[in-house]
Amino acid sequence: MITLYEYLAYNVPSECENLLKRYDVVPARNEQELVNNLKQYVNVYGYEALENLAEIHPDKDLIAELANIATPYKGQKESEYLNATGAIDRITNLESSMMSNNNSDNAVTDVISKTDVLLGIGVALLTATFFKQD
Repeated sequence: MITLYEYLAYNVPSECENLLKRYDVVPARNEQELVNNLKQYVNVYGYEALENLAEIHPDKDLIAELANIATPYKGQKESEYLNATGAIDRITNLESSMMSNNNSDNAVTDVISKTDVLLGIGVALLTATFFKQD
């Protein structure tokens, strides 16, 4: 798994160096040193540093577009995209199956598929990657 620091250091090294230069960080001699400088920068400056790194992220436009799709339409409580995959219904059905007295293994596997499990693991890994601090 690649960290955010590695992704930035290898994909946009000059932007990273320019950002760190504004905070008087000594220029890195190689990618690994740049990764370490980015980690230290985030450790010192915290949320401000993460916001600055988000600005130089090479995929920031794609991430912003995906975030806009996932947020409620025009600030309303309901969204045209809310529950588009039917995940809320599947979770409700899974909870009902687990809380019922039906102890058969098929009750749970009928509601949750391997795709749901893989999707959940993928979201968890992606979230952990973005928020991992070494």
